[in-house]
Order: sequence, then structure tokens, then C-alpha cells
Amino acid sequence: MSKKNRILFTFISLMIIVVILIVNNRINNKSKVESNFDNKEEVINCFNIKLTDTQPIIDISGRVKSTQKINIISEVNGVSNASSIFEVGEFFKKGQVLISIDDSDLLLNLKSVKSQFLALLLNIYPEIKMDFPSLASNFDVYITNFNMNSVLPKLPEVRNTKAKNFLASRQIYANYYSIKSLEKNLEKFKIRAPFDGVLTKTFVDPGSNIIVGQPLGEYLDPTSFEINASVSPNEIRFVKVGNSVIINSNDLDNNIFGKVSRIGSHVNEMTQSIDVFISTSDVNLKDGMFINGEIICDSLENVSKIDRAKILNNNEIFTIDNNSLKVKKIDVLLNQNDSVIIRGLSQKDCIVEQYRNYYYDGMSIKNK
Repeated sequence: MSKKNRILFTFISLMIIVVILIVNNRINNKSKVESNFDNKEEVINCFNIKLTDTQPIIDISGRVKSTQKINIISEVNGVSNASSIFEVGEFFKKGQVLISIDDSDLLLNLKSVKSQFLALLLNIYPEIKMDFPSLASNFDVYITNFNMNSVLPKLPEVRNTKAKNFLASRQIYANYYSIKSLEKNLEKFKIRAPFDGVLTKTFVDPGSNIIVGQPLGEYLDPTSFEINASVSPNEIRFVKVGNSVIINSNDLDNNIFGKVSRIGSHVNEMTQSIDVFISTSDVNLKDGMFINGEIICDSLENVSKIDRAKILNNNEIFTIDNNSLKVKKIDVLLNQNDSVIIRGLSQKDCIVEQYRNYYYDGMSIKNK
């Protein structure tokens, strides 16, 4: 064998020896790891849970809306009164005129019809006095107190069928109800505040023409609010009407308190959540404001709170029992940020403190 061949042979032999040593070392290391598990050399710490009464807290967000909010729409044609104060921010008491529309034509027509009705009553009064003397005194008072500028009073009550037919044949009832209809229509020329509130939008200027169905503005109560929030179907089972709610916002200096007033009965197709309505009357809130909050639910008895990271497959955890790992099923009630509220454990259960990806059910361990 030549010198060159001997060197090549020696190099190849050394390489084979090195490869054998590496493979052998890996096999030995693997055996040691497996031997560690088999010989119970893994040491795992655990802790016992505590069963307590816990009040779940559900985070919410939503927009503030006034409980009384209306669009002002005209039911008649005319010209708005130039002296009316109809501006954003104006406050009105219930019954005050928000805006008035010129009603002079209808008022003159109403007085004309009333005059004709009075003449009709005077014409038939002698017949009433002769044929129905029991009614004469009532109609005498009615005619005497008739006022063209006042609301037409109710006709005297007539129980006698013959008298009723007589009055109907003389168009008394027809004229009476025509006048009442005109009076009702006249009221529409003055739009009054249905409750104490404030104008938030106006779409018409004083002195401008108004037509039937025209939007005139928006009016709301600035002291009573409702917040529409969304809660998941899993969380809604813990929410009840009357639950307290803590409300906060970047625009508020302090927290505000409210109560759950209504709970929806269907799942929103877009958000896959259920509507919850929260009522509050704090004057620091404003219609349209975006807020965050927390619903304080009723207490849950004999439950535990643990880190969410301890949950396996949505409803399992690792416990230690007789120096071995055991996978135990639990009932996850509610997520609370990084924690979960659970049921299904006793105070004797010892939960593994730190999980490893190679843990498995029944694995033998050493427990400190």
C-alpha cells in the first residue's frame, strides 16, 4: 500500500470513529432523559385551590342615548312665527311652545263655524224649550256661556232617545264635531314640549315656510340616559336586571353608576352578542358619548379563580394525585381578563404550578 493510500485509509477510519462516538453519545443522552422520567426524577410543584364566593365582573362598552328623544315634525302647512326662539341649546319646560306656525286663517274659519253653530242653537232653542223642557235649562246655560274665543265646551248630556234624534236631525252633533275637529287641528300649529328638555338640532329659521311632514328639529331629555352594550351569550347568563354598573370615560372626571334595566332576548347576527341596556340619570353624561363600564354580577358561591393559562382544551387542568399527573375536567364559568372562574374542583385538589409541553395524563412525578 502506498503512503498516500495509507493516509487516506487512516483519515477515513478516524471519521468513522468520530461518527460512531457522536451517535453513541446521543443514544446515551436520550436514554438518560427517558431514564429520568421512568425513575421519577421530575419534580413538580402544585398548589391547593380555595373555594370562595366571587362576584363576576363583565366589561362592556357602548354609546349613551337619551331615553326620551324625539324628532319634531310639522303636521300642518304655514309660516313659522318669527318671534319663536327655536335654537340649539334652548331649554323648555313640559307644555311650553317649541315653535308656532301662523294659524290666523284657520282661526278665522273656526270662529265663522262657531258663529254658525251658535245661530243654529238659538234657532232650535224654542223647540227644545217646548218639546223637551227638562233639557231647556241646560241648553240655556250652554248658550249663555258660549264664547267665540274659548274652546267649545261639551254639549249637555241627552239621554232621551227622541231628544237625541231631534238634535241630530238639526245637525247639532255634526256641527259640534266639525268644530272640535277644527280645534284639534288648530292645536297642531303650536308644537309643545312633551317633557322637560333641550333642542339639540334645528332645521328651520323663524319666518320660513313649513310644509306637512317637514322635519323641524330634534328634542331630548338631558337628564335620563340609556346605554346599549353588548354581552356574549356565555356571559349573559350571569347578568340580571338590577345589577349595578360602574361607568367610566376619558371625558369624565369620576366614575358614574347605573343599573341594568333591560336584557335582549336574541343574538345580534352581526356581532353574535346580546344587547344589554343600562339606565342612569347622571347629568355629566351627554347624548352620543362613548363609555366603558363594568357590570357587577350577583355572587357565585363555591367557585375558584385561577390563571387562564392553566386551562387545557377549554375545560381541563393538570392536578397531582399520588405522585402522578392527572388531567381533570372542570366547568369554566367565565373569563376575567387573565383569570377564569371555574367549578368542579375541591380544596383537596392540587393544581400544577407550571406546565411543560411534555406533560401527560398519568405521568409519574416527584412532588415537593
